Amino acid sequence: MNNAEFLAWLHQAIPLTEAMQIDELEYTGYSVRLSAPLAPNINDKGTGFAGSIAGLATLCGWTLLTLWLRQRGVEADVMIAKSEQRFLAPVTERLVAEARLPEDSVVQQFWDRFQDKRRARLPISVTVGGAEVKLELFGDYAAIERTR
Repeated sequence: MNNAEFLAWLHQAIPLTEAMQIDELEYTGYSVRLSAPLAPNINDKGTGFAGSIAGLATLCGWTLLTLWLRQRGVEADVMIAKSEQRFLAPVTERLVAEARLPEDSVVQQFWDRFQDKRRARLPISVTVGGAEVKLELFGDYAAIERTR
């Protein structure tokens, strides 16, 4: 499944993503970038709605781990188990979220545990805002191998 196909699937699987008009997905193997226009995601002040911003950030980390596992032939239920977010400034333009895998040793520990226990957690950091970070999200994403 390429990026466009995954994005189309995402709109079907999680209808909110279509309402947010998430229209860009770039997966590199170690990072994900998701983007959506500001207009459908504004608040009463004309800036980015905090729920949309946090949702995009959460989804970005989820997408990264989901695609990373699929690249390895693994179908898993991925969910955010714990998150902390800091809103640093209002979003006044297109919403752009970027997530990157942690250092190789952390990813390897995750992968070893996942192969052994068929479940594991991976810490993923996500930013929203591009050159000027407007939100930082620190999340623990859980993956449980799908058996159905």
